[in-house]
Amino acid sequence: MRIALLDDHAVVRHGLVSHLGAEPAIEVVGAYGSSRELIRGMTQAPADVLLLDFSLDQDEMDGVSLIRALQARFPHCRILVLSAHHEAATVSLALRVGARGFIGKGEDMADLVKAILAVAAGAVYLSADMAYQVVDATTSGGNNHGAAGADVLRQAWLSVREQEVIRCYLTGMSITEIASKFNRSVKTISSQKATAFRKLGVTSNNGLFKIMSKLG
Repeated sequence: MRIALLDDHAVVRHGLVSHLGAEPAIEVVGAYGSSRELIRGMTQAPADVLLLDFSLDQDEMDGVSLIRALQARFPHCRILVLSAHHEAATVSLALRVGARGFIGKGEDMADLVKAILAVAAGAVYLSADMAYQVVDATTSGGNNHGAAGADVLRQAWLSVREQEVIRCYLTGMSITEIASKFNRSVKTISSQKATAFRKLGVTSNNGLFKIMSKLG
């Protein structure tokens, strides 16, 4: 089967190409460092499965928007997310917008190959622990779509203070205004915002607003 991979870390890309290229059932047709390179490359060398890093550089689209764009451009390619950040909310968002599986970067290479084969065969792949977390977060979140945004903040394991920062930020408050409101330093608020972004799988302000608006 033909696979392509997108990761903005060269060492990770080279390692994946080396290991996956040794698998008899897999042909790596492209390894890309940016979404632009990926789209250009996959147009010329289509892939059956795309191994996609969910959190790229700030100049890139957020993971949710990128998955949507790739699905529209390459509808027959199945997307498997490979990420160091696999909180329940991040995994749920990726699956909701079209990913066919999600695997952490800390997993063994044998598990990655297993995930690729499963996704290529049409199955949805999650590790047992990851599946449990997603189901638990979903069932505990209820069916109130009006509270979906708040549920995502909670399910992403944001601390109370990180949730406060994101909620205020979504109302249009600046970092300085939030710092003044909670009597914290600007540096502390910026750090809490950055941590919350990582847990939510977004890399930009637009990414955050897009996700929360889609969830109501």
